[in-house]
Parts: sequence; structure tokens; C-alpha cells
Amino acid sequence: MINTKRLVRRLLVGGIATATVATGLVAGVAGPASADPVGALAGVGSDTTQDVLNGAADSIGNGIVGSWDAVDPITKTQHLVFSPKRSCTLNRPNGSGQGVTALRQSGGVAAAIAAPFADEVDQPEAGCIDFARSSGDPGTSQANGGRWVYVPFALDAVTVASKHSGDATATNYNALSYDPANATTGAGTLQKLYRDGAQVTINGVTYDPQCAATCSGGATPIHLYIPQSGSGTRSFWLTKMGITTVPTWVHDRAFNGTDFSGALVEEHDGTVLQNDALGLAPFSISQWVGQRNNHGDRRNGAHLHSLVNTATGTVINPLTGAFPTAETGNLNTSFIIRREVYNVVEWKKVNVGNADFDAQLYSVFGPGQGLCSKSTVILNYGFGLLNSSPLGHTCGQIVDGLRAFATD
Repeated sequence: MINTKRLVRRLLVGGIATATVATGLVAGVAGPASADPVGALAGVGSDTTQDVLNGAADSIGNGIVGSWDAVDPITKTQHLVFSPKRSCTLNRPNGSGQGVTALRQSGGVAAAIAAPFADEVDQPEAGCIDFARSSGDPGTSQANGGRWVYVPFALDAVTVASKHSGDATATNYNALSYDPANATTGAGTLQKLYRDGAQVTINGVTYDPQCAATCSGGATPIHLYIPQSGSGTRSFWLTKMGITTVPTWVHDRAFNGTDFSGALVEEHDGTVLQNDALGLAPFSISQWVGQRNNHGDRRNGAHLHSLVNTATGTVINPLTGAFPTAETGNLNTSFIIRREVYNVVEWKKVNVGNADFDAQLYSVFGPGQGLCSKSTVILNYGFGLLNSSPLGHTCGQIVDGLRAFATD
């Protein structure tokens, strides 16, 4: 059964993004009124790339691509049941990991292998999902002969954000350092906070991540956040901080005045920082720029911070403008913590010459094809281009090194 709560779906029709609201079934692209659309490529997953995918798919037009947000766009509720295609329902995946899981389940991978995510009581039917947005690479699931392939789309970078700008706290946060050479034992003060839970002193102020309100010895508490479970940015950030298991001083729920049992922390959403002057959280620089450019602005007063490269002592700004005097400009494509972002599809369907090659899917995700041709859109949404290969790959490149899940 489809959840009777309000469902919102972005449909890409003739180049116009139409948000259709209904209770129960959602109105469709073709056929009789209240029918679900036929023929669209349905995608789910990453919060990081949901907006730019919506914009790029809108530019492609012709009802080809339907990209679904990670949470309900109106209520912000996660995991509501929705219907991306006719005779198909599933719980809305929240984040890269859950999106990839839903894609694999849609491809017939058994639950014993593609285990349901939390609250996933309605798994997708066969063929329900065509692609998954992912802000992370295959990681430990990489396999040269894997069934699925992560197709590079754009360049992103991640820094920390807080509600502070132009004050002493902002100055101190802009002096946090990062060791790019050694995440697990490096001397970066940001890594010491997240990885070790250690006190760090900047400009005479000692910050302690292990006390919530009152610290001994006159230290100042600092609340370290990460996004919700299933988020690609969560996994990426933990890796960059040299963490394998989330420590007790890092939180994915907001501080409620006594403990960290408040609302879940959604990635690239400044709500948790707006309500917590002691909070510090990873934030996609590309998402921040895109939101500033009026694409789903949910910064809620979140301000980006610079990082100092421990190897050179150089301050690396997140933006190309007059930072930190003003948060102007675009993504600094040379920022110290960078990543490629991807769309995950079935390898055989985008492998030219394969018997199961899907020309429509390839026309959207392949090299020089639909998404990769939308440079203006990609830049307007804050991301960098992969015309060259700053991190090893170009847009749309299909390589065995980005294949995953050999047992599927």
C-alpha cells in the first residue's frame, strides 16, 4: 500500500521540472490522470547530488529522468513510501548507501546480500530503480568484475561549517588544520578533534569535544557532528578523519540541551548548527554554493570554514572569492578535502557492445552524453567539472576500477 501522507515527486517533462503533489498515488507523465509515469529513468540516493541531478535532468528534459530527493521535500520525513514507476513502491532511500541498496534490490539482489536499511519495510520491485546517486566511490565493495559501476559526474569538496562568521570563534575555526598525508595518525587539529577526541588549543582557546556543556579546566565545549547513517558524506568524512567506528564524541543527532538525542543530522542542512552555537559539521562546499544560488537553500545560517594544510602551513579557503571577509565566489577546486561524485548503474547496460546495452541509460550517463554535457548547470549548482581528471576520472568514464559488488 502507498502511504497516504503527502508525497512530492519531481518529474522532468519537456524540460520543465514539475512538482506533483497528491495523497496516495502521484499524477504521472503520460496516460490517464493519476497514472504513474511510464518510461522515465528513476533515481534515488545521495543528498549531496540530488539538487544538481534535478537541474541537469530538467535540462535534458523529454521526460527521460526522474530524480527523487533523499527525504520528502515538504515534510522532510525520511523513508516514506513512494512510487517512482507504475506498479512499484518502496521506502524512500535517504543517502548514498541506501540509494545503492535500493538499486541492487531493484536488480533482484537477495535481501541476504543487499540487506534492507533501517525502516525499509517496502523493498522495490524488479526494475523499479535505474540509477543511484552516490557521493562516495565503491570503497571496500570495489571489484573489477562487479555487476554495478560508479560513473563519475562532477567534482565536490567538503569542509566544516558552523553558525559563526566574522567573530572570534569563526577565526579560530578557520585556523583548524588538516593533514592530507595521514588521516589515521596525522597531526591536523581537525583530525585530533574528530579522530582522537583530544583537546586542541587555537589562539589561546582550548576546545574539548568530550564535554557537552561544562568542561573542566576552563576548556570550551565543541559539538562534533556527522550526517545520518546511510549518508555518503558520513562515510567519506569518517575516512578523511581516520575513523573506522564512530566514537562517542561524534554525533549524528542534535544536542537538545542535556544530551545528543535530538533530531537526526541531515547532510548539508544547517538546521543542527542554527540551533547549536557549539556545533561543527561537515558540509559540501558545492552544496553550499548551490544553495546560495537559490537551489533548495537549507543552509539555515551555516557558514563555511577554511582549513590549514599541515604540510605547508597554507590556509586553504573553500571558496574562490574574498573569503573569509565575504563568502563570495565558487568552489575552490583545489581545496584540501575533495571527492568525485557519481551515479551508479548496472555495468552491462552502459557497456557498449554488451547484449544488454541500454542506449537510453548510456545517453544520460555515458562520456560526453546527457549529464556530462550540462556544464552550465553543474557549475550553477556549485560543483566542479570533470573535463580533466583532477582525481583520476573524467565525467561519464566507465572503468573497471569503479565497478562494485562482485557477488551480485
